Amino acid sequence: MAGYLLLAVIIYFTVDFRTFVDQLNRISTKAVIFLVVIATIDRFVMAIKWQQLGMALGMLSGFGRYLKMYYVATFLGYCLPTSLGGEVYKAVRLSRFEKNHDVVASMFMEKIIGIFSTVAFAWIGVLYIAFNFGGENSGTLFYILIGFTFTAMVVTWASLHAGVQEKVLGLLGKSRISKFIGKLSDSFSDYRNHPGVIGWNFLIALFETGLQLAIMCGVALALDLDIPLPLLASIIAVTEFVRRVAIVLDGWGLATALQIFMYGLVGISGAQALLIALLSHAVHFIASLPGGVLMLTDRWGER
Repeated sequence: MAGYLLLAVIIYFTVDFRTFVDQLNRISTKAVIFLVVIATIDRFVMAIKWQQLGMALGMLSGFGRYLKMYYVATFLGYCLPTSLGGEVYKAVRLSRFEKNHDVVASMFMEKIIGIFSTVAFAWIGVLYIAFNFGGENSGTLFYILIGFTFTAMVVTWASLHAGVQEKVLGLLGKSRISKFIGKLSDSFSDYRNHPGVIGWNFLIALFETGLQLAIMCGVALALDLDIPLPLLASIIAVTEFVRRVAIVLDGWGLATALQIFMYGLVGISGAQALLIALLSHAVHFIASLPGGVLMLTDRWGER
């Protein structure tokens, strides 16, 4: 609720609704179809990534099952205020076919790899902005990126460090949750034996992140914004990294407020930033509509 209130205040003071409507009318049907096709390819790439990480832990589910669950999870993520609802669905649904601690470990590793794929694009973006434009705003971006990169590295190190895992388990005692955390830690730690899988998955994640950035840039280009494409891509890359690390921002309210703030650092107006956020959201939602059908026809009793 706080995120929506913040977004409402920001929109009220920063968005010119006449400009908003005028620019919305610039979007063509062909552009929307093209972007939905890219978003559909993105669904397939994400399923490939997840299956690969699952196979490293001995999970035997086929590609079709991963794709189905990603479609439903994406649909739920774009219908609910936060994507966490979709993540819960993925964990619960796949756990009917695989060991639940392996499922959660694969999802956790996927998120970590995704963070580092976005940080690669984000650092390219912030360096481009700094070297070509300089100024106070580039310094702000540096501080933001350094802070979140450090956070991502510390979390990753802690999650893989045996000593940290033992201390966490010690604090939990012998409870039921402690037993699950122990199994989860063992599954997650097993990825240390599969560096090739992690490396290849990171390359796939780079491609998938590139697709997501291409969708947002495509929306901006369809709006015919008066801003150089490299600068546009750079600020979008930095913003998406911050959103992915700060999972609490991965919702409609705070995430959109963040986009309006970040895009404003390079001269994108509030109306334009709001359009990029909402239309990108709409493209992904349209691409995820098959997930709604799959959810309605899903038979939870079948294994």
